[in-house]
Amino acid sequence: MRPVTLKTRLIFVVVVALLPIGTLSVFQALSALHYSRALIGNRLITSALATAGQERDTLVIAKHTLMTLGETETVRSMGAFCGEALNAGMRGNAPFNNFARSDANGNVLCSVLPFEAPLSFAKDDWWQRGITQKGFTISAPMMGIITKRPVLIGMLPVTKSDGSNDGAITVAIDMKWLQSSLDKVVRQPGSTIAVVDSTQNTLLISGRSIRPTFNPQTANGRIEEAVDADGVTWVYSAAPLYDKSLYIVYAEPKHVVMATALAQVRIDLLLPILTILLASIALWTGTNRLVIRWLNGLRNLASQFAQGNYTGDLKRYEKAPQELRALSDDLHVMAHAIEARDKDLHAALIAKTVLTLDIHHRVKNNLQIVSSLLTLQSRRISDPAAKSALDQTRARIGALAQIHRLLYEESNDAEHGEVDIALLLNQLTIQLRALHRHQPNIDLICTVESHLVPVDTAVPISLFAVEAITNVYRHAFAAGESGSARVAYEVVDQQACLRVTDNGIGYGIGDHSASMGTQLMTAFAQQLGGTLDIAENTGGGTVVRLTYPMDNAEI
Repeated sequence: MRPVTLKTRLIFVVVVALLPIGTLSVFQALSALHYSRALIGNRLITSALATAGQERDTLVIAKHTLMTLGETETVRSMGAFCGEALNAGMRGNAPFNNFARSDANGNVLCSVLPFEAPLSFAKDDWWQRGITQKGFTISAPMMGIITKRPVLIGMLPVTKSDGSNDGAITVAIDMKWLQSSLDKVVRQPGSTIAVVDSTQNTLLISGRSIRPTFNPQTANGRIEEAVDADGVTWVYSAAPLYDKSLYIVYAEPKHVVMATALAQVRIDLLLPILTILLASIALWTGTNRLVIRWLNGLRNLASQFAQGNYTGDLKRYEKAPQELRALSDDLHVMAHAIEARDKDLHAALIAKTVLTLDIHHRVKNNLQIVSSLLTLQSRRISDPAAKSALDQTRARIGALAQIHRLLYEESNDAEHGEVDIALLLNQLTIQLRALHRHQPNIDLICTVESHLVPVDTAVPISLFAVEAITNVYRHAFAAGESGSARVAYEVVDQQACLRVTDNGIGYGIGDHSASMGTQLMTAFAQQLGGTLDIAENTGGGTVVRLTYPMDNAEI
């Protein structure tokens, strides 16, 4: 799993810290949106009611005018001066085009404007509906029969003293005047005001010509939505103009109405996101400049110190934050301490190496002196058995001296207490050839590859080789017989093997198991945790094999 960086952790902390504020901003934005919708709804309802109240004044005036005219005897009796009496109602009432008096059968008997008799309203729906009502009624927009203009007909039934039907008084309300009145209503930009009847027919409209179908009955005192032919959604409210047959609808495009509220919501939603983003950028940049680049420098400085270069550069961290500058100072102090300790250790190591080499040199010299003394003693002894025993002892001491000589001369390996087995066995074969120079007919060959072994391992190996090679010279060949012997060393699968092979007459281990040489080779093999194997060589002769496991120090 990839480790999380410091910058990522810090940004996560900032996001977690600001998340409650962001959540609160979301709730605040949604609450503000709900509140804005409520305010917009109240404004639309209020605008519809205000407009309906303003336009309703014209109808109220028409109603009261008809009631006044209905109290006039001349009008009630439909006498000769009926038209003049009706004409009095026209004065100062711009919305009214005409007044007319009809009898119980709907026949028009008098009118402000001239008309062609006979004229009857009896077949008109508005007349049939109005005559059955007890009060003032308004018709749907129509083309006036007398006025020849688009009008609304206001009708007030007239009754006799006994309460029976005596016809009606009607007033023609000019539709153009109503349209003009709607156009003068103060409204929001892009809004529209319409007069809609109960069957959802739009009679008059102020504003856009393209409009949706309004349902004034469901929008009476409420907010509804409708979509026009252009796909624009409108929000609207309605208020009855008169008698729930005509309604004033006040509508505005939803995207215009909600633009400010939605913009505020977007700001409320984007503000915490922007805050988190800017804080993250600031953290990312600040962490890089104030922390990460200095930490990378300190990391490189530590790596430099680890490689043994303790020079450093204190001035480079003078502008670093105080804590990191203090860390740099501590690293430099530590580096100087390590450098001083390394110098002391190096000096001690040199002294130790010199002392060790001197010891190996002295041991080698002492062993050579012993070997020389044995040589002198051997020359004075005439007994062949004693002379052979001394030579054998001198060979063993020479092997030990050879190890110390290699440790003294090969100083690099001596530091680790190791010798090259190839050099050691080659030098041993040279010494043993010299020791048995009276047997030049025996060819001794050493084929060993370079391999470092610890001194504790090299000593028993070299002594084992001395015993095995000496046995070749003593037992493998008859006097004056020529032959060869080969010394080999190899490592296979963590098993080391030293072989001394000859092509002589051969001998069995049972014949010599009690000899001192065989006992010494067995002891050396056991010292290495290995085994001794003496067997006949393929094609004649004998092979002496030392096999032991490699120690970790030898790998």
